[in-house]
Order: sequence, then structure tokens, then C-alpha cells
Amino acid sequence: MIMLELTNKTVDETIRKIYDISLKSAQAKEKKIYIYEKSNLSKMIGIKKAEELRKRFLKNNIKVQQITNIATLPKFSKNDEFLNNCMIFRYIPKETFTIYNDILIFDNTVAFYDVEENIQLTIIENKNFATNQKQLFLNLWEQGQLPKLRFEYKPNHSFYNSIDFHIQKKQIIVWPDADAKDSYKYFSEKELLSYIKNIILSDKYYNNASYIIAFIWSLNGEKMVDMWKFNDNHIDDRSGPLGNVKVYRERKACNELGLASGNTLLVLGYEEKLRRQSKNLKSYLNGPIPKLPMEIMNGKDFFKNNK
Repeated sequence: MIMLELTNKTVDETIRKIYDISLKSAQAKEKKIYIYEKSNLSKMIGIKKAEELRKRFLKNNIKVQQITNIATLPKFSKNDEFLNNCMIFRYIPKETFTIYNDILIFDNTVAFYDVEENIQLTIIENKNFATNQKQLFLNLWEQGQLPKLRFEYKPNHSFYNSIDFHIQKKQIIVWPDADAKDSYKYFSEKELLSYIKNIILSDKYYNNASYIIAFIWSLNGEKMVDMWKFNDNHIDDRSGPLGNVKVYRERKACNELGLASGNTLLVLGYEEKLRRQSKNLKSYLNGPIPKLPMEIMNGKDFFKNNK
């Protein structure tokens, strides 16, 4: 069943209903909402109400994915915690997809509204239609680029730029987690190389590795490393190298912890995508680092920031 509501009345009444549907989205059961952004919410409903809504999104842990035609986003909220913990962005050029109306998608609801030209609001509540709109949104999201931001964006969990080491003719790609500076404080590049090298040379397990991707992080101030070993796949080479992982705490193998966080798996996915797009393993290892979303990569040098 489709529930359809069309609003084309007074400006004040339409804006009130836009606020109501936005308020409803702040309680989304799926904890996710998707927005095609054209207008500034603060200009539509007022700064005070807009900031109240953002507090609700933050309190309810609602994640907001926003697609825009604006290549450089101005700062639109004073709530930095909301910006960093709730929002992620993608820029799509108008030539690829022109956003004519603001569109809000959450749970089983899709709302189209326009306050710049024809003041109107259309709300459709239908599970299949909403699912289809989410699928279209996410497909377009994959084509998006990271917009430039006119405000500081500090997601609560991210990685520094990766570091390349070579140990016994093996390439080691090291990704420092944002909290790694708590335990690897003041480490120089030479010291980190020595630390990783000590782990690899002490275990024959790594002798057959084609390459290694390591993640350094901190656990209660202790030095942690997730060492992902990749080696040739002689069973089904079409799927690429085989991977396995060991976790180390202060250089010693650690078996009582989980193997990877969600962000680690995301980085590994981007690395694998880049490897598959490369001509061969050598061109992958000698090529550029993957372009991670800004919500999981801060773009900074680890050694300049672990002081």
C-alpha cells in the first residue's frame, strides 16, 4: 500500500510539514537517512529549529549520507559533534545528476520538497518504493567525489596516510589508526620500521608472503598491530591472493582479541579494489594509495602528528 501526501498550500504550512518529516527522520528505525541536498535546512526552518534537529540526530545516533551538487560545502552547523559523528558527504556534478528537489529517504518514507521555486512537499510511504530509492541513492553515491569543505572535519575514527616499508624484498603497507599515536608516541619512521621488522623476521609464517598490510593501533596505551599477510592463490587465481591475519600486542601474538574492526575491513576493501584495477601486483604496489572516504581518512602524516 502506498500512502501519498501532497502539500501545495501556504509557505508557512509547507515549511512546518518539512520540519515535521525531518523530525520524524531523526527517529529513523534503521538509524540511517539519505538526503539529496539542494536547499539549506537552516534557511528553510530557521537556525534554532535546524540545530535542535541536529541534536536529535546526534542523540539518536542517526547516520546521514548526503549527496550534493555543491563542489565546496560551507559550514552549515555550529554543532561540530553532529558534523563529525553523523554526517558523510558526496559531491555529484550536475552533468551527472542534477538535484532539482531536496529528497529525504528513511525507513519506508520518501519525501520530496522544494522551497526555492514551487513551494511544495510530497511524502510517499511505501516499503518497496523506499527500498528502490535507497538502492538508486547508494549506486549514485559510489560515483560521487569527496567535496571540499569550508570547515574542519574530524571524524571520530580515522586513519593517517599509509606508510610503505620494504623488508626482505616484501612490501609492507602500514596504516596508522587515529589512536595509534597514544601508544606509538614519538615513534620515528625508522623506529616503526624496526618494530614491524622485528615481528616479521621472528615468524616464518611470513616467509611466503607476497605483501603485507599492517594496521597499528592502541589498546589502553599498548602497541597493537594487525598483520594481514597476502600470498599467491594456487587454487583459484581469479579471486586474487589469499589473506590471513595475526594480531600482536607489544610484539607478541595475541589470540584473545577480534581480528578486525569495521574500518579496517573498509580499508582492506579499498586496497583490494585498487589491486584488481591495477595491471599486475607490481603496478599495484608501486602505484598510488587508495582514495579512502574522508570519514575514515584524515589525510595527514602520522609522524608529524604523533608528538
